[in-house]
Amino acid sequence: MTRWTWITTALAALALAAGGAAPLILPVGAQPKPVVWNLPHVAAPTYYHTLNLNALAAKLKEKSQGRMEIRVHPASSLYPSHEIIPAVIEGRVEIAPVVSGYLTDVLLEIGPLDLPFMTSNLEEHRKAAAELRPFFTEMLAKKGLRLMAIEAWPSQHVFAHAPMRTLADWKGKKIRVYGADSANSARFLGAAPVNIAFGEVYSALEKKVVDGAITSATNAEPMKFFEVAKFINYWYLAGAGSEWLVVNQKAWDALPKDLQQAVSDSFKETRYEDKEWEDAKAWEEKARKRLPELGMTIVDPAREEIEKARKLARAGWDIWLSRTGADGKRGFELALKALGR
Repeated sequence: MTRWTWITTALAALALAAGGAAPLILPVGAQPKPVVWNLPHVAAPTYYHTLNLNALAAKLKEKSQGRMEIRVHPASSLYPSHEIIPAVIEGRVEIAPVVSGYLTDVLLEIGPLDLPFMTSNLEEHRKAAAELRPFFTEMLAKKGLRLMAIEAWPSQHVFAHAPMRTLADWKGKKIRVYGADSANSARFLGAAPVNIAFGEVYSALEKKVVDGAITSATNAEPMKFFEVAKFINYWYLAGAGSEWLVVNQKAWDALPKDLQQAVSDSFKETRYEDKEWEDAKAWEEKARKRLPELGMTIVDPAREEIEKARKLARAGWDIWLSRTGADGKRGFELALKALGR
């Protein structure tokens, strides 16, 4: 008999002699391991997405008394941007963001609000997204994904090596895009779209592989884009870039009920979704003030130039509808209704 077995047996005998039930005493090494979920993201470690996810992870560890952890992997350190959606669908990770810019044909129908110039600002985008929540939930469930939160990147503009004040300034420029729809937008505006992963935008601008890159102004400082592009052109190509935080349904179903509750409670107690939208707005406002301090020149195209671009880019809506089928058409109609059009 080992020393540990002897001690355990003796303690059990004492408990029984006292009229109690024998306690379950496990050696330290035999304690159950915590459930660990991995969460990949493209955002920088200092970006609000990452900060809010870390706060959520800390709350979950507290609520579960260490029985469950979410490990956040920022800055494409676990998977590059285009690999995150298949990773969560296939169950290679348990929880992940589905970012509108990287939607593939398997989820394209959830992107009507992200069509070029569909929304004009974060507030409009959020209101419409809230009304489309049942539709988003349904479409994601078809791919084995459970919707946990709807969030967004701020409005989409163009970092560039030169000012782009008019529609004519788009002509012939190589512009970084992040999917078929932004590629179509750039093409209709006269540019040559170049698909580049988010983690590679800095080097593409630095080496002048592209003349400009579409993304949020809020990325200027955390991603250091101000070092490699001196102009930011406020074209408002999208009022926001949608992001849906999802859990692989099989991973969710494998959790004990009390841990499922701990996850849900952690979202509520951190005000995760509200915080995401509040931060998106605050960061966008802060970026606008901060950009000149970083040595960047803000370019505001005239309203009539943006209207010209909007009319041209809407040709991409028909292409999107032709690719998404009946579900895409339904989502599109719901989006127009939510926006009062």
